[in-house]
Amino acid sequence: MSKGSVISVAAFALLSAGAAAQQETVPDPSLEELLSRFSNEPDRFTQTDGESLYRTTCQACHMEDGQGAVGAGSHPPLAGNPKINSRHYIAGVILAGYNGMPRFADTMSNQQIAVVTNYVSIHFGNDFPEMMTADGVDPLRASE
Repeated sequence: MSKGSVISVAAFALLSAGAAAQQETVPDPSLEELLSRFSNEPDRFTQTDGESLYRTTCQACHMEDGQGAVGAGSHPPLAGNPKINSRHYIAGVILAGYNGMPRFADTMSNQQIAVVTNYVSIHFGNDFPEMMTADGVDPLRASE
């Protein structure tokens, strides 16, 4: 067997092993897991924790790691963004929208706005200790 053939066979074996290993490590989500990612009410979000709400409403634009994205639009980073060091600012933007970001006032409760605000405040390298409460969202809702 020629040296080139040996290299080709070795490369094919490595690629095949890598593909098989990759297929083994990524299991398909269960039906229950898939359904938990979606709202049961078509006009309202039903998720109740900040991470699920972030994944459902924010992650597509601001990315899984909160770094934002530029492409079809410009989506600012949430990671290390000094503008979001105020829980009131974050909650207000979620409620009313801002520069192309949709508003969520009609689709999220005060509690949901609070928990997603808190999620953003303490994830992605952010460490803004003031937590938002549902009662804190209510006055912001009046000014929308």
